[in-house]
Amino acid sequence: INAEYGEIEDMASHVVDRCVITTSLREAISGADVAVLIASVPHLPGMERKDLLRANVKIFRETGEALERVAKRSIKVLVVANPCNTNALVCQTYAPSIPKEQFTGLSMLDHNRTLAQLAPKIGATTDEVSNVVVWGNHSATMFPDISHAVVHRIDDVVRPVVEVVDEQWARDTLVKSVRTRYSEIMRRRGMTTMSTGKAIADHLRFWTRGTPVGQFVSMALPSKGAYAIDEGIFFSFPVQVNKYGEISVVSNLRLSPFAVEMINETYKELKEEAKEALEIAEAL
Repeated sequence: INAEYGEIEDMASHVVDRCVITTSLREAISGADVAVLIASVPHLPGMERKDLLRANVKIFRETGEALERVAKRSIKVLVVANPCNTNALVCQTYAPSIPKEQFTGLSMLDHNRTLAQLAPKIGATTDEVSNVVVWGNHSATMFPDISHAVVHRIDDVVRPVVEVVDEQWARDTLVKSVRTRYSEIMRRRGMTTMSTGKAIADHLRFWTRGTPVGQFVSMALPSKGAYAIDEGIFFSFPVQVNKYGEISVVSNLRLSPFAVEMINETYKELKEEAKEALEIAEAL
């Protein structure tokens, strides 16, 4: 921690006023406008899934309770630690006086991974491509969807990506690549700090400044029933954000039978995970 503190100092950034190292949730949260929750118990060799879930439920129940006690009611909470959708649900559940819509989970990393795979495939840069979607859980069931994506060319021509990319590649290669990218990077490097840090910055920029007109990005947030996802489940949706930081789900996208199948798969997993996590939380 002290080494990280030193690195923050060495950045000599004009946006850093001070850095406080603390193990007190109350001290860390009090007065904050934004909370980025990155700490969780990793999946260790030999650990059962339920043991992993129980350890992280405890962390995020305690964090939610601390938010309820001392946080501003206007705080924005971004959960990064995995399983981020379910961790966000637990945290939000135990901070009931903070509006639900002020809790989100990070799916921007998967969104960026989708852009990074798609753009070179169609001979574009990542900033020329928009409106990809990552649906569902931040897990091996997530669904990276490019069926609504467009590519913006220099001549101002906006072209649907489905016109220039092979459908079978999108269904097979892309989905598998995005779903397994984390494991691949971890096997080679042991960490994903750079890409995760960039994704956090992107998520917060869109949340605080809004999304470009006509474009949407991916965020996990509590469902209000869009796309037949049960209310309250933290699900990654296509979203737009206005200049006031208000997030709305893009709820009128047409879904192919393949997309519906993929969304139902990740939704089923999330429902089961959410039910189990809340049962564990109540028993603590």
